[in-house]
Amino acid sequence: MRIPLSAPDITEADIDAVVSVLRTPRLSIGPKMEEFERSIADLAGVPISVGFQSGSHYSTIQALEQYLPADQINLTFEDGMLFHRMELLVERKSAAAALFSGPYYLAEQLGFRKVIDTTFMIAAMIKGSPDPEDIRRYFRALRSAQRDIDLRPELYTHYYKNEFPDRFHAMMDTRRWGPGERIVFEPYSKQVFEESFDWIAKHKIFADGAMGSGDYDRSTISFAAQ
Repeated sequence: MRIPLSAPDITEADIDAVVSVLRTPRLSIGPKMEEFERSIADLAGVPISVGFQSGSHYSTIQALEQYLPADQINLTFEDGMLFHRMELLVERKSAAAALFSGPYYLAEQLGFRKVIDTTFMIAAMIKGSPDPEDIRRYFRALRSAQRDIDLRPELYTHYYKNEFPDRFHAMMDTRRWGPGERIVFEPYSKQVFEESFDWIAKHKIFADGAMGSGDYDRSTISFAAQ
């Protein structure tokens, strides 16, 4: 069986940009790198819309503090949740925003420029005292769904439209979009927990005394099959 490969989406402008760098004596540290760093510096003092106490909050600081001092990183939480941040950016009512998954793909499709990439991990929260076997069944289903998406993402990207307000549907070409957030099944180790806790404490994101105990054993629970 033959499986045709998709053609790379490379424009003449992309080729010209690469060639222009190859013709310089410096490939890694040169004018283009300086231009990139200037684009980061342009964010100094600019309100950047993120979610409060969320992955976008923390990861934006993590990314920008490599380039900007803390007093020049101006995060704003007024724009609220992810889709509202996207709407304000698309309507040109927001100067910069942290986006991911579907909203990120739409902004990219519409020609908005990515300044810097970030990443973050989230954990599942459990309320009450559910049956451990129900939890296991739930995560087995998620694992199966993630496997299906990894195998044939093009079969599922159209479901992004279920998340978006109707007024955006006509401008969305979800065939061009990626798989979005991934569910990764790995232990949340004590080391990762403590490093994350220390980083948040160091950056004084919470008020004094509001960070909690930082006790790994009280904060986590395992429903791994025995």
